[in-house]
This record gives sequence, C-alpha cells and structure tokens, in this order.
Amino acid sequence: MSGDVGEAAEVTIIITTKDEELHVARCIESVRPLGRVVVVDGGSRDRTIAIARAGGAEVVERPWRGYADQKNWALAETGITTPWVMFMDADEYLSPAGRDEILGAIRDGAAAGYRLPRAQIFLGRRLDHAWWYPDYQLRLFRAGRGRFEDRRVHEHVVVDGPESTLREPILHENLKGLAAMIDRHNRYSDLEVAELFDPATVRRPGSFTGSWMDRRRALKDRVWFRVPGRPLVRFLWLYVVKRGFLDGRQGRLYCTMIAMYDAMIDAKLQERKLRGQRRPDD
Repeated sequence: MSGDVGEAAEVTIIITTKDEELHVARCIESVRPLGRVVVVDGGSRDRTIAIARAGGAEVVERPWRGYADQKNWALAETGITTPWVMFMDADEYLSPAGRDEILGAIRDGAAAGYRLPRAQIFLGRRLDHAWWYPDYQLRLFRAGRGRFEDRRVHEHVVVDGPESTLREPILHENLKGLAAMIDRHNRYSDLEVAELFDPATVRRPGSFTGSWMDRRRALKDRVWFRVPGRPLVRFLWLYVVKRGFLDGRQGRLYCTMIAMYDAMIDAKLQERKLRGQRRPDD
C-alpha cells in the first residue's frame, strides 16, 4: 500500500447497509487504508453493525428511506471534514492497486469527481463479457460538490465541476445467492416501474449529446423501455453480441437472470397499463 496516513486521511468512505453481514467486513477492510469509514445502517437485523464496528468503522443507524435519501442524508449528517468523499456498496471492494490509484487521483486533484469502472464477479467468476463492463460509477468526489439524484433506484451522483475516469475497477461480488438476486430484482423492478409512472420524480435528464451517463440514460428512457421483446433482446445482446458465452456457465446463467429482470419490468409495466395508468411521456 502506497501513501502515508496524511494522504489517507483525505477521504471519508461511506457504506450504506441493511443486512450485509456476509459482505461488510470485506468492504471495510478494502477501503480502511484510505481514511475514515462510516457505515450508515438502515435497520439491519443480522450482525452487520457488530461486524462493522469490529472492523474499525464508525456506525450510524438511521431508518431506511430509500437509496438516494439514505446517501444524501449521509452526506449532510455524518460530519464529513475530509476534502474527499467516496461511496461503496457493502458487496463491493477495492484491490490494493485500486486504492493506490485513488490516492494518486486525490493528490493530483484535477477533477471534482472520479468515475471508477466496476467489474462483476458472479458465482466465483469475473464476467469479462456477460456484463456492462466498464460500467463506470461516479463514486469519488470532493466534499460539498456532489449530491445524489432523487431517484428510487439506480441513483447517480451529480457533481458540480469537471469529472475524470480512473482505470482500476471496483469489484462487485454478492455472496447471498441466486434467490437473493431474484428478490433484489423483484424490488428493483417495482421501483423502476414506479419511477416511470411518477411525474414528480426529479432526476437528471438524459441527452444523446451529453456525457456517457447522459447518453446511456437517454437510450434507456426514450428507446429501451419501448423496445418489443426486451428480455430476448437483452439476452441476445449480452450472450451473443457481447460474447457472454465466453464466460461459461456463469455467463449463460447471468444473461438469463438479467433477461428475467427485464421480463419482470415488462410485466409490471403492462399491469399498470391494463389498470388504465399511463406514463407522463406517453
């Protein structure tokens, strides 16, 4: 690990949790050399809090009110005094090379926020094809210069200032199993559909001429949700076009699970329409 304690003290790392006893120790251990670690727990009923404290993190308990709400509350209420803030999910972790690159970025200080690629590890195998890699996530930014969009799910940070991109990935590996993945997709699909039908949702609009995130959002909102047969299209895109078959059985299973997620969203969209509800942009 390069960098001394003074450099490491420049970052506050915030991890939001709820029932993450399988993951939280790994995440904390991977980021603790960067500086202060704060776990904001949304009502865990397992050993998450005890494990987090044993791992050297500060723990703040707050009832869960949604992904963006929890993170924006953490920005305002956890007493951040460092120049930089970084957010991690409990089922993610950094490599030593990733930590070194982050320290180099904050020493350079050329940007207000940094995007990190994210790599998926699924059933013990890193997916080099059946995934959206590099799947850039803006996670590291100057304190006071970023805030999460008011979204139900898939919230992003909006940063006031220039952004840059790092090379070393955040590693994402959820150990809870396929049943938990299906449950998570069920919750996420509920939130996705509710957001599409809610005219009061406030979020950064997509643009085909904007940043990578803006272009991706414009494609998703204006095109993707209107494509017929989306689950099949998703599977063929991930498994054939992106060559997910090269990721073996894990790749095939992952592509199938993601296609199922799109099928959940489509079914719930149709359910709303059959009940006479319409999207604001219909």
